[in-house]
Amino acid sequence: MSSDLEKEMNIERLRVQIDFLQQAIFQKASTPLVLASLSAAILIIATFSKEILNSNTIYFNIAITILLSMIPLSLLAFLYEITSGIKGVNKNVIDIIGVDMQAQAKEDEKDNCFCLRLANKACVSFPYLGTALLTLVIVYIIIEIWRN
Repeated sequence: MSSDLEKEMNIERLRVQIDFLQQAIFQKASTPLVLASLSAAILIIATFSKEILNSNTIYFNIAITILLSMIPLSLLAFLYEITSGIKGVNKNVIDIIGVDMQAQAKEDEKDNCFCLRLANKACVSFPYLGTALLTLVIVYIIIEIWRN
């Protein structure tokens, strides 16, 4: 009896871990939408009238710098949390069933054609690349604000 109960508990623990993993993957997949909306917000800031950007008030420059700096910092923290959550789920699954999901996925990926492997790597890397590009744009805007 205890073996059946233990097996049932492991299945339920595994179900909870897989649900968390699905939510984390969904959140990571929604990062491009967040990047797009933040990029639109930066575009609006960047197209302010010259009088506002040339106002040279130290308080305005500090406020815009803080607000713009929060965008890449929050995205990086968001991506870090999702990545660490996925690693935690993988560790828990290894503890429950003894299978390393990431290693298994890498092994299964070897059977895919080159185009599928490339598309998979692009999807995994896009949130980080998009965040890096957005950070560069923000740094440029901050430099321009302080230069004026």
